[in-house]
Amino acid sequence: MRLERGGRDYMRGLLLVAVVACGLAGCNTTGDVASTMYPEAVRAGGAVKSDTAIVLVANGGSETINYLQFVHNGFPAINARGISLAPDGFVAIPVAVGTTGLELQNYTTTGRPGTYLPNGASMGFVPVHTPKIDLHAPGLYYVATVFPGQQRSFETRPTAVQLAKLRKERPELAALKPVNFTWSN
Repeated sequence: MRLERGGRDYMRGLLLVAVVACGLAGCNTTGDVASTMYPEAVRAGGAVKSDTAIVLVANGGSETINYLQFVHNGFPAINARGISLAPDGFVAIPVAVGTTGLELQNYTTTGRPGTYLPNGASMGFVPVHTPKIDLHAPGLYYVATVFPGQQRSFETRPTAVQLAKLRKERPELAALKPVNFTWSN
């Protein structure tokens, strides 16, 4: 009887440790709401918090992008889902200041949705693997222009035409300080 009760107490203790560990792994590490696993893209004309890093991704291809996955030195990955990044458009994703080693890992398009098979293998995700950047201060960070369906997969510097369009169409973003690019690229 005593051994049986001790075994149950041991299992309860292990279960408690597992629950706490899973909870901590799923939480953001900086305490900022913007570091969630599924951040919502900044909507055109929407409010932007001045203490947040905003990562920009442009679409230079002919297909609409509907999902972006960013990996970084922390856990978990940052997944921008439910977006509609049209050709020649931009998406702005809030990410916590202090995030390090951020890179755009993959994306999906409306014509090529991504899925996971029961064995854990993925299908439909287009790999990108942009250079890693550190989000050390609030402001705008340009991650890449992605080219769905083209030989060249991405470009890390925005063009002057893209920046002029961004400033004109997204004044809420144009008011933020660019960190890894200049408005005169």
